[in-house]
Amino acid sequence: MKSPRSAVTLLLSTRRRLSSSGCVARSRPFATAPGSVSPPETPAENVYDVVIVGGGPAGCALAGILGSSAALADARIALVDPGRLTDARQWEPPSDTYLSRTLQITSSNQRYLDSLGLWDQCFLDRVQPYNRAIVTDALGHGKLDLEGAALESPTEGHAAYMIETKNLVGGLLRALNRNGHRVDIFERARVADIELLRTEGLSAASEWPVVTLSTEQKLRTRLLVGADGASSLVRKHAQIGTYSNKYSQYGLVATLCLEQLNQTAFQRFLPSGPIALLPFPGGFANLVWSLDAELVQLLKTVPEDAFACLVSAAFRLSPPELEYLYGLARAGASVGEIKAEAEWRLRIYAANNTGAERWLPPNIAATSPKSRTSFPLHMRVVDRLIADRVALVGDAGHVMHPLAGQGLNMGLEDVQCLAAVIEQAVLAGEDMGTLAVLSRYNKQRYARNLAMQGVVDKIWHVFGASASPIAKTRSLAMGALDSLPSIKRRLVRDMMS
Repeated sequence: MKSPRSAVTLLLSTRRRLSSSGCVARSRPFATAPGSVSPPETPAENVYDVVIVGGGPAGCALAGILGSSAALADARIALVDPGRLTDARQWEPPSDTYLSRTLQITSSNQRYLDSLGLWDQCFLDRVQPYNRAIVTDALGHGKLDLEGAALESPTEGHAAYMIETKNLVGGLLRALNRNGHRVDIFERARVADIELLRTEGLSAASEWPVVTLSTEQKLRTRLLVGADGASSLVRKHAQIGTYSNKYSQYGLVATLCLEQLNQTAFQRFLPSGPIALLPFPGGFANLVWSLDAELVQLLKTVPEDAFACLVSAAFRLSPPELEYLYGLARAGASVGEIKAEAEWRLRIYAANNTGAERWLPPNIAATSPKSRTSFPLHMRVVDRLIADRVALVGDAGHVMHPLAGQGLNMGLEDVQCLAAVIEQAVLAGEDMGTLAVLSRYNKQRYARNLAMQGVVDKIWHVFGASASPIAKTRSLAMGALDSLPSIKRRLVRDMMS
Protein backbone atom coordinates (compact mmCIF):
# COMPACT_ATOMS: atom_id res chain seq x y z
CA MET A 1 0.00 0.00 0.00
CA LYS A 2 1.44 3.31 -1.06
CA SER A 3 1.35 6.29 1.25
CA PRO A 4 0.32 9.77 0.05
CA ARG A 5 4.01 10.64 0.12
CA SER A 6 4.87 7.77 -2.23
CA ALA A 7 2.03 8.81 -4.53
CA VAL A 8 3.44 12.33 -4.71
CA THR A 9 6.93 10.95 -5.38
CA LEU A 10 5.54 8.81 -8.19
CA LEU A 11 3.75 11.84 -9.59
CA LEU A 12 6.95 13.87 -9.76
CA SER A 13 8.84 11.09 -11.51
CA THR A 14 5.94 10.56 -13.93
CA ARG A 15 5.79 14.30 -14.62
CA ARG A 16 9.50 14.39 -15.46
CA ARG A 17 9.22 11.32 -17.69
CA LEU A 18 6.19 12.59 -19.60
CA SER A 19 7.63 16.06 -19.98
CA SER A 20 10.84 14.71 -21.48
CA SER A 21 8.92 12.55 -23.95
CA GLY A 22 6.60 15.34 -25.03
CA CYS A 23 3.47 13.53 -23.81
CA VAL A 24 2.09 16.28 -21.59
CA ALA A 25 0.79 18.27 -24.55
CA ARG A 26 -1.29 15.29 -25.65
CA SER A 27 -3.18 14.87 -22.36
CA ARG A 28 -6.98 14.48 -22.40
CA PRO A 29 -8.88 17.72 -23.15
CA PHE A 30 -10.46 19.39 -20.14
CA ALA A 31 -14.11 20.28 -19.70
CA THR A 32 -13.83 23.60 -21.49
CA ALA A 33 -11.74 22.28 -24.38
CA PRO A 34 -13.32 21.98 -27.85
CA GLY A 35 -13.36 18.18 -27.62
CA SER A 36 -15.65 18.10 -24.59
CA VAL A 37 -19.41 17.60 -24.73
CA SER A 38 -21.79 20.20 -23.27
CA PRO A 39 -25.48 19.22 -23.44
CA PRO A 40 -27.95 22.07 -24.03
CA GLU A 41 -29.38 21.91 -20.50
CA THR A 42 -25.93 22.50 -19.02
CA PRO A 43 -24.35 25.75 -20.31
CA ALA A 44 -20.66 25.46 -21.22
CA GLU A 45 -19.65 27.91 -18.48
CA ASN A 46 -21.01 25.47 -15.85
CA VAL A 47 -19.07 22.42 -17.03
CA TYR A 48 -16.18 21.52 -14.71
CA ASP A 49 -13.45 18.97 -14.42
CA VAL A 50 -13.70 18.81 -10.62
CA VAL A 51 -16.54 19.97 -8.38
CA ILE A 52 -15.74 19.84 -4.66
CA VAL A 53 -18.78 19.86 -2.38
CA GLY A 54 -17.87 21.10 1.10
CA GLY A 55 -15.86 24.15 2.11
CA GLY A 56 -14.34 22.77 5.29
CA PRO A 57 -10.63 22.12 5.82
CA ALA A 58 -10.46 19.06 3.53
CA GLY A 59 -12.46 20.66 0.71
CA CYS A 60 -10.56 23.95 0.83
CA ALA A 61 -7.22 22.15 0.98
CA LEU A 62 -8.08 20.06 -2.09
CA ALA A 63 -9.22 23.18 -3.95
CA GLY A 64 -5.93 24.89 -3.12
CA ILE A 65 -3.80 21.90 -4.16
CA LEU A 66 -5.61 21.32 -7.45
CA GLY A 67 -5.86 25.02 -8.19
CA SER A 68 -2.09 25.47 -7.85
CA SER A 69 -1.18 22.38 -9.88
CA ALA A 70 0.70 23.01 -13.12
CA ALA A 71 -0.69 19.74 -14.47
CA LEU A 72 -4.22 21.15 -14.07
CA ALA A 73 -3.46 24.60 -15.47
CA ASP A 74 -6.33 24.39 -17.96
CA ALA A 75 -8.79 22.55 -15.69
CA ARG A 76 -11.98 24.07 -14.35
CA ILE A 77 -12.47 23.53 -10.63
CA ALA A 78 -15.41 24.54 -8.44
CA LEU A 79 -15.85 24.67 -4.67
CA VAL A 80 -19.42 24.56 -3.34
CA ASP A 81 -20.52 25.29 0.23
CA PRO A 82 -23.82 26.34 1.86
CA GLY A 83 -22.05 28.74 4.23
CA ARG A 84 -20.55 32.18 3.76
CA LEU A 85 -16.97 31.37 2.83
CA THR A 86 -16.35 35.08 2.41
CA ASP A 87 -16.79 35.48 6.17
CA ALA A 88 -14.10 32.86 6.81
CA ARG A 89 -11.74 34.45 4.30
CA GLN A 90 -12.22 37.90 5.84
CA TRP A 91 -12.25 36.68 9.45
CA GLU A 92 -10.62 39.03 11.92
CA PRO A 93 -9.62 36.98 14.98
CA PRO A 94 -10.48 38.22 18.46
CA SER A 95 -7.55 39.52 20.48
CA ASP A 96 -8.68 38.19 23.87
CA THR A 97 -9.65 34.56 23.25
CA TYR A 98 -9.57 31.57 20.90
CA LEU A 99 -12.44 29.75 19.21
CA SER A 100 -13.40 26.40 20.72
CA ARG A 101 -13.56 24.44 17.45
CA THR A 102 -9.95 23.52 16.80
CA LEU A 103 -7.79 21.07 14.89
CA GLN A 104 -4.56 19.21 15.48
CA ILE A 105 -2.29 19.02 12.44
CA THR A 106 0.64 16.64 12.26
CA SER A 107 4.11 17.75 11.27
CA SER A 108 3.98 16.07 7.86
CA ASN A 109 0.62 17.62 6.93
CA GLN A 110 1.76 21.07 8.08
CA ARG A 111 4.89 20.81 5.96
CA TYR A 112 2.86 19.74 2.94
CA LEU A 113 0.48 22.71 3.23
CA ASP A 114 3.42 25.04 3.79
CA SER A 115 5.23 23.74 0.69
CA LEU A 116 2.23 24.75 -1.44
CA GLY A 117 1.91 28.22 0.07
CA LEU A 118 -1.37 27.29 1.80
CA TRP A 119 -0.13 27.54 5.40
CA ASP A 120 1.40 31.00 5.60
CA GLN A 121 -1.94 32.70 4.93
CA CYS A 122 -3.21 31.55 8.33
CA PHE A 123 -2.72 33.78 11.38
CA LEU A 124 0.39 31.94 12.52
CA ASP A 125 0.66 33.87 15.78
CA ARG A 126 -2.50 31.98 16.80
CA VAL A 127 -0.98 28.57 16.03
CA GLN A 128 0.61 26.56 18.84
CA PRO A 129 3.27 23.97 17.94
CA TYR A 130 4.01 21.35 20.56
CA ASN A 131 6.25 18.33 21.05
CA ARG A 132 4.96 16.69 24.19
CA ALA A 133 1.79 14.87 25.26
CA ILE A 134 1.06 13.45 28.72
CA VAL A 135 -1.46 10.58 28.93
CA THR A 136 -2.78 9.25 32.25
CA ASP A 137 -5.37 6.71 33.36
CA ALA A 138 -7.63 7.59 36.30
CA LEU A 139 -8.43 3.96 37.21
CA GLY A 140 -5.26 2.06 36.43
CA HIS A 141 -3.00 4.98 37.44
CA GLY A 142 -0.89 4.40 34.32
CA LYS A 143 1.20 7.28 32.96
CA LEU A 144 2.78 7.89 29.59
CA ASP A 145 5.01 10.82 28.61
CA LEU A 146 5.12 11.09 24.81
CA GLU A 147 8.03 13.38 24.10
CA GLY A 148 8.36 14.27 20.44
CA ALA A 149 11.44 16.50 20.68
CA ALA A 150 13.28 14.11 18.38
CA LEU A 151 11.09 15.40 15.54
CA GLU A 152 12.05 19.03 16.08
CA SER A 153 14.53 19.82 13.30
CA PRO A 154 14.77 22.29 10.42
CA THR A 155 13.23 19.71 8.07
CA GLU A 156 10.66 18.05 10.32
CA GLY A 157 9.39 20.89 12.50
CA HIS A 158 7.35 20.13 15.59
CA ALA A 159 5.40 16.98 16.38
CA ALA A 160 2.01 18.70 15.94
CA TYR A 161 0.30 22.06 15.65
CA MET A 162 -2.95 23.31 17.19
CA ILE A 163 -4.99 25.71 15.08
CA GLU A 164 -8.56 27.01 15.15
CA THR A 165 -10.73 25.52 12.41
CA LYS A 166 -11.77 28.96 11.19
CA ASN A 167 -8.16 30.11 11.08
CA LEU A 168 -7.16 27.19 8.85
CA VAL A 169 -10.16 27.48 6.53
CA GLY A 170 -9.69 31.24 6.27
CA GLY A 171 -6.02 30.83 5.44
CA LEU A 172 -6.74 28.26 2.74
CA LEU A 173 -9.36 30.54 1.19
CA ARG A 174 -7.04 33.56 1.31
CA ALA A 175 -4.38 31.49 -0.43
CA LEU A 176 -6.86 30.80 -3.22
CA ASN A 177 -7.62 34.49 -3.52
CA ARG A 178 -3.96 35.59 -3.27
CA ASN A 179 -2.50 33.19 -5.79
CA GLY A 180 -5.27 33.54 -8.34
CA HIS A 181 -5.91 29.80 -8.22
CA ARG A 182 -8.30 28.60 -10.87
CA VAL A 183 -11.18 27.79 -8.55
CA ASP A 184 -14.74 29.09 -8.86
CA ILE A 185 -16.38 29.42 -5.44
CA PHE A 186 -20.13 28.91 -5.05
CA GLU A 187 -20.94 30.02 -1.50
CA ARG A 188 -24.34 30.10 0.20
CA ALA A 189 -25.27 27.37 -2.25
CA ARG A 190 -26.82 24.19 -0.89
CA VAL A 191 -26.79 21.01 -2.98
CA ALA A 192 -30.43 20.43 -3.94
CA ASP A 193 -29.97 17.42 -6.21
CA ILE A 194 -27.32 15.26 -7.86
CA GLU A 195 -28.07 13.19 -10.93
CA LEU A 196 -26.27 11.54 -13.81
CA LEU A 197 -26.85 13.37 -17.08
CA ARG A 198 -27.87 10.99 -19.85
CA THR A 199 -27.82 12.45 -23.34
CA GLU A 200 -28.68 10.65 -26.54
CA GLY A 201 -25.56 9.70 -28.45
CA LEU A 202 -23.28 9.50 -25.42
CA SER A 203 -21.93 6.24 -24.05
CA ALA A 204 -22.52 5.26 -20.45
CA ALA A 205 -18.90 6.15 -19.71
CA SER A 206 -19.68 9.75 -20.66
CA GLU A 207 -22.45 10.19 -18.09
CA TRP A 208 -21.27 12.89 -15.73
CA PRO A 209 -22.81 13.98 -12.42
CA VAL A 210 -24.89 17.16 -12.57
CA VAL A 211 -25.10 19.05 -9.27
CA THR A 212 -28.16 21.27 -8.92
CA LEU A 213 -27.67 24.04 -6.36
CA SER A 214 -30.25 25.87 -4.29
CA THR A 215 -29.40 28.90 -6.42
CA GLU A 216 -30.80 26.91 -9.40
CA GLN A 217 -27.37 26.71 -11.01
CA LYS A 218 -26.37 23.36 -12.49
CA LEU A 219 -22.76 22.18 -12.45
CA ARG A 220 -21.79 19.26 -14.65
CA THR A 221 -18.49 17.67 -13.69
CA ARG A 222 -16.01 15.04 -14.79
CA LEU A 223 -15.25 14.26 -11.11
CA LEU A 224 -17.44 15.00 -8.10
CA VAL A 225 -15.61 15.09 -4.75
CA GLY A 226 -17.56 14.75 -1.52
CA ALA A 227 -15.89 16.77 1.23
CA ASP A 228 -19.27 17.51 2.79
CA GLY A 229 -18.89 15.87 6.17
CA ALA A 230 -20.36 12.94 8.03
CA SER A 231 -23.86 13.34 6.51
CA SER A 232 -22.47 13.59 2.98
CA LEU A 233 -25.03 14.11 0.22
CA VAL A 234 -22.40 13.13 -2.33
CA ARG A 235 -21.93 9.79 -0.56
CA LYS A 236 -25.68 9.19 -0.58
CA HIS A 237 -25.87 10.04 -4.29
CA ALA A 238 -23.13 7.53 -5.02
CA GLN A 239 -24.99 4.91 -2.96
CA ILE A 240 -21.91 4.15 -0.90
CA GLY A 241 -22.97 2.17 2.14
CA THR A 242 -21.89 2.94 5.69
CA TYR A 243 -21.63 1.26 9.07
CA SER A 244 -22.02 3.38 12.20
CA ASN A 245 -21.08 2.73 15.80
CA LYS A 246 -22.56 5.29 18.17
CA TYR A 247 -20.62 5.83 21.38
CA SER A 248 -23.67 7.25 23.22
CA GLN A 249 -21.50 10.19 24.18
CA TYR A 250 -20.95 13.81 23.25
CA GLY A 251 -17.79 15.81 22.86
CA LEU A 252 -17.82 18.93 25.04
CA VAL A 253 -15.41 21.61 23.80
CA ALA A 254 -14.48 24.93 25.39
CA THR A 255 -11.78 27.57 25.46
CA LEU A 256 -9.89 27.85 28.75
CA CYS A 257 -7.44 30.33 30.22
CA LEU A 258 -4.70 28.69 32.29
CA GLU A 259 -2.87 29.97 35.34
CA GLN A 260 0.46 29.40 33.56
CA LEU A 261 1.80 29.29 30.01
CA ASN A 262 1.74 25.79 28.59
CA GLN A 263 3.04 24.00 25.49
CA THR A 264 2.09 20.42 26.36
CA ALA A 265 -1.01 18.40 25.50
CA PHE A 266 -2.66 16.48 28.35
CA GLN A 267 -5.14 13.63 28.22
CA ARG A 268 -6.69 11.68 31.06
CA PHE A 269 -8.87 8.63 30.62
CA LEU A 270 -11.80 8.71 33.04
CA PRO A 271 -14.54 6.06 33.42
CA SER A 272 -16.96 8.65 32.01
CA GLY A 273 -14.75 9.26 28.94
CA PRO A 274 -11.39 10.86 28.03
CA ILE A 275 -10.65 14.52 28.75
CA ALA A 276 -7.99 16.39 26.80
CA LEU A 277 -6.42 19.82 27.21
CA LEU A 278 -4.62 21.10 24.11
CA PRO A 279 -2.25 24.09 24.19
CA PHE A 280 -2.70 27.47 22.52
CA PRO A 281 -0.53 30.60 22.72
CA GLY A 282 -0.69 33.03 25.60
CA GLY A 283 -1.81 30.57 28.25
CA PHE A 284 -5.00 29.57 26.47
CA ALA A 285 -6.09 25.96 25.91
CA ASN A 286 -8.73 23.99 24.09
CA LEU A 287 -10.77 21.43 26.02
CA VAL A 288 -12.22 18.28 24.45
CA TRP A 289 -14.16 16.17 26.97
CA SER A 290 -16.14 13.00 26.12
CA LEU A 291 -19.22 12.55 28.31
CA ASP A 292 -22.69 11.07 28.28
CA ALA A 293 -25.62 13.30 27.33
CA GLU A 294 -26.79 14.05 30.89
CA LEU A 295 -23.34 15.07 32.12
CA VAL A 296 -22.65 17.16 29.02
CA GLN A 297 -25.85 19.11 29.54
CA LEU A 298 -24.98 19.62 33.21
CA LEU A 299 -21.45 20.86 32.49
CA LYS A 300 -22.63 23.13 29.69
CA THR A 301 -24.99 24.93 32.03
CA VAL A 302 -23.01 25.25 35.27
CA PRO A 303 -21.57 28.77 35.75
CA GLU A 304 -18.22 29.37 34.09
CA ASP A 305 -16.30 29.74 37.38
CA ALA A 306 -17.62 26.41 38.62
CA PHE A 307 -16.85 24.78 35.28
CA ALA A 308 -13.21 25.91 35.47
CA CYS A 309 -12.86 24.26 38.89
CA LEU A 310 -14.48 21.06 37.65
CA VAL A 311 -12.05 20.84 34.72
CA SER A 312 -9.04 21.24 37.05
CA ALA A 313 -10.54 18.56 39.27
CA ALA A 314 -11.11 16.18 36.33
CA PHE A 315 -7.35 15.99 35.73
CA ARG A 316 -6.52 15.30 39.38
CA LEU A 317 -9.26 13.84 41.56
CA SER A 318 -10.48 10.25 41.72
CA PRO A 319 -13.68 9.24 39.86
CA PRO A 320 -15.74 8.98 43.13
CA GLU A 321 -14.66 12.51 44.12
CA LEU A 322 -15.65 13.81 40.69
CA GLU A 323 -19.05 12.14 40.97
CA TYR A 324 -19.55 13.88 44.31
CA LEU A 325 -18.82 17.26 42.72
CA TYR A 326 -21.19 16.51 39.85
CA GLY A 327 -23.82 15.62 42.43
CA LEU A 328 -23.46 19.05 44.01
CA ALA A 329 -24.04 20.65 40.61
CA ARG A 330 -27.08 18.44 39.97
CA ALA A 331 -28.52 19.43 43.34
CA GLY A 332 -28.29 23.12 42.42
CA ALA A 333 -25.41 24.04 44.72
CA SER A 334 -24.16 27.59 44.33
CA VAL A 335 -20.97 28.48 42.49
CA GLY A 336 -19.33 29.27 45.82
CA GLU A 337 -20.24 25.88 47.29
CA ILE A 338 -18.95 23.98 44.24
CA LYS A 339 -15.73 25.98 44.11
CA ALA A 340 -15.11 25.67 47.85
CA GLU A 341 -15.57 21.89 47.78
CA ALA A 342 -13.44 21.44 44.65
CA GLU A 343 -10.63 23.70 45.89
CA TRP A 344 -10.55 21.96 49.27
CA ARG A 345 -10.18 18.56 47.59
CA LEU A 346 -7.55 19.90 45.19
CA ARG A 347 -5.49 21.23 48.11
CA ILE A 348 -5.58 17.80 49.75
CA TYR A 349 -4.56 16.19 46.45
CA ALA A 350 -1.62 18.58 46.06
CA ALA A 351 -0.44 17.92 49.60
CA ASN A 352 -0.58 14.15 49.12
CA ASN A 353 0.93 14.07 45.62
CA THR A 354 4.06 16.19 45.75
CA GLY A 355 6.15 15.83 42.61
CA ALA A 356 3.13 14.99 40.45
CA GLU A 357 3.16 18.38 38.72
CA ARG A 358 4.99 17.08 35.64
CA TRP A 359 2.01 14.86 34.86
CA LEU A 360 -0.59 17.59 35.32
CA PRO A 361 -1.75 20.60 33.30
CA PRO A 362 -1.80 24.04 34.92
CA ASN A 363 -4.93 24.83 36.87
CA ILE A 364 -7.75 26.52 34.98
CA ALA A 365 -8.03 30.23 35.73
CA ALA A 366 -11.19 30.91 33.72
CA THR A 367 -13.54 29.66 31.04
CA SER A 368 -13.92 31.82 27.95
CA PRO A 369 -17.50 33.17 27.92
CA LYS A 370 -19.94 31.32 25.65
CA SER A 371 -17.23 28.98 24.36
CA ARG A 372 -18.82 25.72 25.53
CA THR A 373 -20.49 23.62 22.85
CA SER A 374 -20.98 19.92 22.15
CA PHE A 375 -21.38 17.41 19.33
CA PRO A 376 -22.30 13.69 19.17
CA LEU A 377 -19.51 11.11 19.00
CA HIS A 378 -19.61 8.11 16.71
CA MET A 379 -17.59 6.06 14.29
CA ARG A 380 -18.71 5.71 10.68
CA VAL A 381 -17.06 3.33 8.21
CA VAL A 382 -17.84 3.47 4.49
CA ASP A 383 -17.91 0.52 2.10
CA ARG A 384 -15.50 2.31 -0.24
CA LEU A 385 -14.20 5.80 -0.95
CA ILE A 386 -15.15 5.93 -4.63
CA ALA A 387 -17.87 5.37 -7.20
CA ASP A 388 -17.93 6.15 -10.90
CA ARG A 389 -16.92 9.85 -11.14
CA VAL A 390 -17.18 10.25 -7.35
CA ALA A 391 -14.52 10.35 -4.61
CA LEU A 392 -14.91 10.98 -0.88
CA VAL A 393 -12.40 12.78 1.34
CA GLY A 394 -12.37 13.71 5.02
CA ASP A 395 -15.37 13.03 7.22
CA ALA A 396 -17.47 12.10 4.18
CA GLY A 397 -15.31 8.97 3.97
CA HIS A 398 -14.51 8.25 7.61
CA VAL A 399 -15.58 9.45 11.06
CA MET A 400 -13.98 8.43 14.33
CA HIS A 401 -13.62 9.42 17.98
CA PRO A 402 -11.50 12.58 18.46
CA LEU A 403 -9.40 11.10 21.28
CA ALA A 404 -6.32 10.71 19.03
CA GLY A 405 -6.80 13.96 17.10
CA GLN A 406 -6.35 12.15 13.78
CA GLY A 407 -9.62 12.95 11.97
CA LEU A 408 -8.43 16.01 10.07
CA ASN A 409 -5.01 14.47 9.41
CA MET A 410 -6.61 11.46 7.76
CA GLY A 411 -8.64 13.90 5.67
CA LEU A 412 -5.55 15.83 4.61
CA GLU A 413 -3.82 12.58 3.69
CA ASP A 414 -6.90 11.72 1.58
CA VAL A 415 -6.60 15.09 -0.16
CA GLN A 416 -2.88 14.68 -0.89
CA CYS A 417 -3.38 11.20 -2.27
CA LEU A 418 -6.41 12.10 -4.41
CA ALA A 419 -4.64 15.17 -5.82
CA ALA A 420 -1.62 13.04 -6.76
CA VAL A 421 -3.81 10.42 -8.44
CA ILE A 422 -5.65 13.12 -10.41
CA GLU A 423 -2.42 14.74 -11.55
CA GLN A 424 -0.93 11.39 -12.56
CA ALA A 425 -4.05 10.64 -14.63
CA VAL A 426 -3.94 14.02 -16.35
CA LEU A 427 -0.26 13.70 -17.22
CA ALA A 428 -0.90 10.22 -18.63
CA GLY A 429 -3.87 11.43 -20.70
CA GLU A 430 -6.44 9.48 -18.68
CA ASP A 431 -9.96 10.48 -17.64
CA MET A 432 -9.63 11.36 -13.95
CA GLY A 433 -13.23 10.44 -13.13
CA THR A 434 -13.23 6.81 -14.20
CA LEU A 435 -13.21 3.92 -11.78
CA ALA A 436 -9.93 2.71 -13.26
CA VAL A 437 -8.25 5.92 -12.10
CA LEU A 438 -10.12 6.43 -8.82
CA SER A 439 -9.48 2.84 -7.73
CA ARG A 440 -5.83 3.84 -7.22
CA TYR A 441 -6.95 6.37 -4.63
CA ASN A 442 -9.25 3.86 -2.93
CA LYS A 443 -6.45 1.26 -2.85
CA GLN A 444 -4.03 3.62 -1.14
CA ARG A 445 -6.40 5.22 1.37
CA TYR A 446 -9.25 2.86 2.26
CA ALA A 447 -7.32 0.24 4.24
CA ARG A 448 -5.18 2.86 5.98
CA ASN A 449 -8.24 4.83 7.08
CA LEU A 450 -9.99 1.67 8.25
CA ALA A 451 -6.95 0.64 10.28
CA MET A 452 -6.75 4.01 12.03
CA GLN A 453 -10.47 3.93 12.80
CA GLY A 454 -10.06 0.45 14.26
CA VAL A 455 -7.11 1.45 16.45
CA VAL A 456 -8.92 4.50 17.86
CA ASP A 457 -12.10 2.48 18.47
CA LYS A 458 -10.12 -0.20 20.34
CA ILE A 459 -8.40 2.46 22.49
CA TRP A 460 -11.78 3.93 23.42
CA HIS A 461 -13.17 0.53 24.43
CA VAL A 462 -10.06 -0.59 26.32
CA PHE A 463 -9.77 2.63 28.35
CA GLY A 464 -13.53 2.78 28.85
CA ALA A 465 -13.53 -0.56 30.67
CA SER A 466 -13.75 -0.26 34.48
CA ALA A 467 -12.99 -3.87 35.44
CA SER A 468 -10.02 -4.04 37.80
CA PRO A 469 -8.00 -6.64 35.80
CA ILE A 470 -8.28 -4.53 32.64
CA ALA A 471 -7.33 -1.34 34.50
CA LYS A 472 -4.27 -3.04 36.01
CA THR A 473 -3.23 -4.40 32.61
CA ARG A 474 -3.55 -0.93 31.12
CA SER A 475 -1.37 0.49 33.87
CA LEU A 476 1.33 -2.14 33.34
CA ALA A 477 1.30 -1.58 29.56
CA MET A 478 1.56 2.20 29.90
CA GLY A 479 4.38 1.88 32.42
CA ALA A 480 6.31 -0.51 30.20
CA LEU A 481 5.91 1.74 27.17
CA ASP A 482 6.95 4.82 29.15
CA SER A 483 10.21 3.10 30.09
CA LEU A 484 11.16 2.52 26.43
CA PRO A 485 12.20 5.88 24.92
CA SER A 486 13.07 4.49 21.49
CA ILE A 487 9.64 2.85 21.14
CA LYS A 488 7.94 6.06 22.27
CA ARG A 489 9.85 8.08 19.69
CA ARG A 490 8.82 5.62 16.99
CA LEU A 491 5.20 5.85 18.13
CA VAL A 492 5.27 9.65 17.96
CA ARG A 493 6.86 9.55 14.52
CA ASP A 494 4.28 7.10 13.20
CA MET A 495 1.37 9.14 14.58
CA MET A 496 2.67 12.52 13.51
CA SER A 497 4.22 11.68 10.14
